[in-house]
Amino acid sequence: MIISKITTQKKAKNRYNIFEEKQGSDLYAFSIHEDLLVRFEIRKGLELTNDRVEEIKQQDALYKYYTLSLNFLSYRMRAKSEIFKYLEQKEATEDEIKTVLNRLEEEKLVDDLAFAQAFVRTKVSTASGGPNKVRQELKQKQIPEEFIEQAISNYSFEDEVDKAHKLLQKKLNSSNRKSFQEQLNGAKQTLMQKGYSFEAIQAAIDTLEPEVDEEEEWQAVVYQGEKAWRKYERKHEGYTLQQKVKASLYQKGFNGDLIKQFIEEKVAEG
Repeated sequence: MIISKITTQKKAKNRYNIFEEKQGSDLYAFSIHEDLLVRFEIRKGLELTNDRVEEIKQQDALYKYYTLSLNFLSYRMRAKSEIFKYLEQKEATEDEIKTVLNRLEEEKLVDDLAFAQAFVRTKVSTASGGPNKVRQELKQKQIPEEFIEQAISNYSFEDEVDKAHKLLQKKLNSSNRKSFQEQLNGAKQTLMQKGYSFEAIQAAIDTLEPEVDEEEEWQAVVYQGEKAWRKYERKHEGYTLQQKVKASLYQKGFNGDLIKQFIEEKVAEG
């Protein structure tokens, strides 16, 4: 083909439409970014073979996906898998994505180890998850295992205990309608789900040295005891009813003395 005309695109001033002459008319052939226009010395009257045209188109596609990736990276660091998925959505082929990723890695713009390390530091300072959760999140981003282990070392045991301590305090102060033991068990379960280790949770409990508020515990046993009483008195009475309520309160973590006091006062009410 022989280039017969070059025009600037209306909606993208850095892209150009290339035309070829066929039977006395200018027919659209392909478009190209201005950087590649200069690199390939594209000009009116230039003759191009079919192979050369295909090479230019391939380079233009790669340049487009490269610049899209740069924009994607401008907001924050990205894992390779995130860029791969992003370019897939932009309809890039697997080979094109690999080529772009190789260039980004060579230019130090993509680095899964550096990403993982920054990810861990951010999670330690801003998120509530423990190291096991952070590790799982990095696995989901397809970070290599060796990089994950290097990065997770930035999440110290001291950091883990400190964050667990704060979460325990918050959890234990959130309800006075449960026994202290039930609140503590619930807090432990929550921390396990958030990715904290058993050792860190226990260390946080030891540093917290929680004390039972006797007044709150009594209010809680009354609240839970009344609920249990209403539930079981529909089918039971007398000694059987009392035993059912006792069992329910024991399961909720209340101590025997409080349960006994509640039952005695309830029976005394008639």
